[in-house]
Amino acid sequence: MRSAILSFIGAAALGLVTAASAADKGNGVIRTLAQGIPHSAFFGISFDAGKGVAVGMGGAIAFSDDAGATWNPVKQTLTDSALLAVERRGSHTVAVGQAGLVLVEDAPGQWAKGESGIERRLLSVSVNSAGLAVAGGEFGTLIRSDDGGKTWAQAAPDWSRYADESAPGTGEPTIYSVHVAESGDITIAGEFGLIFRLAAGGSEWQVLNPLVAGTPTIFATHISDSRTRNSYAVGQRGQVLISTDGGSTWFKNPVKTESNFLGVAAAPGGKVVITGMRVMATSKDGGIHWTQVTEGDVTTDWYQAVRTETTSGRVMAVGHSGRIIEIAG
Repeated sequence: MRSAILSFIGAAALGLVTAASAADKGNGVIRTLAQGIPHSAFFGISFDAGKGVAVGMGGAIAFSDDAGATWNPVKQTLTDSALLAVERRGSHTVAVGQAGLVLVEDAPGQWAKGESGIERRLLSVSVNSAGLAVAGGEFGTLIRSDDGGKTWAQAAPDWSRYADESAPGTGEPTIYSVHVAESGDITIAGEFGLIFRLAAGGSEWQVLNPLVAGTPTIFATHISDSRTRNSYAVGQRGQVLISTDGGSTWFKNPVKTESNFLGVAAAPGGKVVITGMRVMATSKDGGIHWTQVTEGDVTTDWYQAVRTETTSGRVMAVGHSGRIIEIAG
């Protein structure tokens, strides 16, 4: 009975996954790839080698084996808690969510629970092809796995070294974004504008952007593993930081908005897409100039994670109502 209920919950959270309608295939910026019910949502999306996975409310998981063109629900009976982030790289796919929840894909379409050892909400996750995974979350939570997400250990910096004693909360900043490079370098970003990096095999965190009370929170990053391509960090009130050296140094080029950015992705040719709360912005020149998108539901609803499908260069995002969209331009 419980299995049947959870299967229903997952399907309801995902809603009816549909292909884009004829109306969606026009000349606009937004093309709908999947649509759920009004009270469903997707929070995370990731691609590798033409395969895609999206996760969301009620433990919903959707999978694409055609570079995101079509999506199908994946049955899982492990949880009905929200999955808030997912990363797929090589043979590893890891999803994280509420109350320290970790799910690992053991085989195509087959998921198992990982042992995070914590009960705090996990908001971000990254894994490299060697199976090094890092997840970040509320109140300074940072955990690390060396076996593709099956087992985890504490990995947070000593936050007391960076806290502002006059500013409550700076001693336990929420981590909204993590990135594990193929080299093993780990980059984290989050509350109070912090961007820190731990070199592969190292023990000392490097401060790339300091933790300063009152600084806009960074909600998402796109960290390039190549120093010849730009990296991006986005967050509160239109905050945009850009790095031209793989994330070692940053400069500001914000978008004129009071809305919060929640996701960022870059594609070949200088295309950058930022998604958020009632806001979306695109660039064709690597983030030098920004154009705000006003099409469809972009200014009235939200899209969270956004990723580039590398085999095609297409950019796709997930958000409210179980929607998965492609963003042109």
